[in-house]
Parts: sequence; C-alpha cells; structure tokens
Amino acid sequence: MRSRLKTWTRFALPVLLVGALAVACGDDDETPTGPGLDDLVGTWDASLLTLTWNDNPQVTVDLVGIGATVTLVVNSNGTYSFTVEVPAQPDQVITGDFTLLGGNQFSLTNDAEAGVVWTGTFILSSDGDELSVNVPNVTIFDFDQDGTEDEALLIGEFDRV
Repeated sequence: MRSRLKTWTRFALPVLLVGALAVACGDDDETPTGPGLDDLVGTWDASLLTLTWNDNPQVTVDLVGIGATVTLVVNSNGTYSFTVEVPAQPDQVITGDFTLLGGNQFSLTNDAEAGVVWTGTFILSSDGDELSVNVPNVTIFDFDQDGTEDEALLIGEFDRV
C-alpha cells in the first residue's frame, strides 16, 4: 500500500497541482467585450445634450433645446473634439484624448486643462449610427454665472453624420 501511495504522490499529485495552477492562473488579460475605437470613429451630431448641475440637480440645461449645435468628432488616433455652437456666443471647442477602458467605459482628457480626466459610459446602437453618453462631473457650463464652470452630469444622444 505504501508503494502505491508513493507512486501516486510522485506522478499523479504533480500532474494535479500543475492542472490546478493552470486553471487558477488562467488568462487574466481577457479582452473586454464591447465596441472598439474604430466603431466610434467619425462625426456625431447631438440630438440631445443635457447638463445637470451637481450642486443643484433641479437645474438642467438642454443645450440642443436652447438652439446649440453640438458636434463630437472621434479620430482614429484616439483624439477627439467636442464643439458647442450657441447662437450669438463664441464656439466652445474641447479637444483631448479619447480612450476606451473596456466594455462601455471611456475616459477623456481635456487639452486646455492639464490633468483633467473625465470618465463615462456609452451605448452604441446595434447599427452603429446612434451613440448615447453619460459623463459625470464635467466642467463645461457656468450655471451660477460666477465666471467659473460648474461640475455637472452630461447626458448626450448623438447621431452619426
């Protein structure tokens, strides 16, 4: 009996341990599912763009609703531009880097403000022609007219041009 146990522990135990380690150390670098950057590259016009003020969530501004034209351009090199055109006001253009974080999450940098990074989520329609975004804590609108842009939740609906 002792010799069978020795044989088992010499041959079978190492095989079982290697198998267990192989399963436990499986591929942790699985690629998240979801659209890739190529799916988002292009020009997108907003059909809805709301900003809800973090300090007072009862205050929401629909930029498209007040006559603004909002365009998002995502480039194949991972850069973007976000342009807001409001009648009788200078255009506001935000540029930076666009990075997919996996699944339906992304981050944006803002070239005008070093160190500013916004993260959000998106949904791309099955035909790839409609894009919904949700970005908390953006600072692109001055709600209280004190000369400083306030943090807000941005919700946008975009159509591919």
